[in-house]
Amino acid sequence: MGSFIGASHAALFEDGDARKQINVLTESLKTNQKAVLELSISNDKLNRESQELRGQIEELRKSNEELNESLKSYYTELDLRLQKLEPQDVEIEGVKGSSLPSEKDAYDLALIDFQNGDLSKANKSLSEFINRYPSSPYLPLAKYWLANTQYAQKDYKAGILTAQSLIKQYPEHKRVPETLNTIANCQIESGQKSEARKTLESITKNYPNTKAAEIATSALAKLK
Repeated sequence: MGSFIGASHAALFEDGDARKQINVLTESLKTNQKAVLELSISNDKLNRESQELRGQIEELRKSNEELNESLKSYYTELDLRLQKLEPQDVEIEGVKGSSLPSEKDAYDLALIDFQNGDLSKANKSLSEFINRYPSSPYLPLAKYWLANTQYAQKDYKAGILTAQSLIKQYPEHKRVPETLNTIANCQIESGQKSEARKTLESITKNYPNTKAAEIATSALAKLK
């Protein structure tokens, strides 16, 4: 009987000890499961943050590309603007010189005024050009068209002075024969027929076989 009781105590002891171990293992398992769950949650959070970070990086990359394009456009536009401020070496009907792009623009606009028949505006534009760009390679052309504008406006005295100024400053310019015809026309219209004849004769003598000489010969035939 005593032996049975001893065995029973031993069994109970072993069973209790086993239960303790089971409880320890259970708690350890719960702890591990909790740790795994927390790790999973943390991993999910890291994944989300990583995705958000990748999204932010992509947005920054796009923003950087857009910024680079904007800077490229800006510097291209700036370069074009600077080019408009820089003089260029040009040759206009045999006249060489340094010219700003703004000079050509101003000359072209003045010439358009003349071609459109807006003589008052052309006179103002050409006069302003001559005063503003006294060393421009476009200057002889500006004076040539101004003289013709003044002739068309019946301001013959001014037309003669402008034409003479061109010839004096550019005696070898290709427009000189035509300019002399403009002077002759102004002289004829203002009643200076003797002076006109001399001018026309100088054209036929000094510039034979030219269109200007043909016009001068025709004008001489009509001059009485």
